[in-house]
Amino acid sequence: MKTAWFLGHRVRECMKEVRGFAADPLGGAGKTLEADETYLGGKAENRAYAPVPEKRIVMALVERNGQVRSFHVPNVTAATLHPILGVHAHRDSRFMTDEANVYRGIGWNFASHGTVNHSAKEYVRGDVHSNTVEGYFSILKRGITASISTYPKPT
Repeated sequence: MKTAWFLGHRVRECMKEVRGFAADPLGGAGKTLEADETYLGGKAENRAYAPVPEKRIVMALVERNGQVRSFHVPNVTAATLHPILGVHAHRDSRFMTDEANVYRGIGWNFASHGTVNHSAKEYVRGDVHSNTVEGYFSILKRGITASISTYPKPT
């Protein structure tokens, strides 16, 4: 009973919502932030009886060994992502991304900006990587897949 109570409170604390401009930015001096985006949505082969839904775009900002903030964005453009980073990312942080062009225009605002080139099969270069945010997306997608697969299939 004590373990369930403890874990329940830990889960609630992790899922606590931080809203608005009053939230402190992630990162700070000596801290590393990672940013990336992913597409969430169903696959055509899993939709025998319904149309394939549009994929939704989620952008996440992860502080290594710290917090995560995710945002639903309408599209992946500099005009969409830069305001989010301006409010939720501390300028004294080390900023890590993949080679996406949308982050090039804002990377100079941070203490340093490291990128990895996934298209050249480069995933880690020293401590420059975006593996933390991609691991977060993996857990998020697995949670969505597991919750959907528990529903019975239509007959």
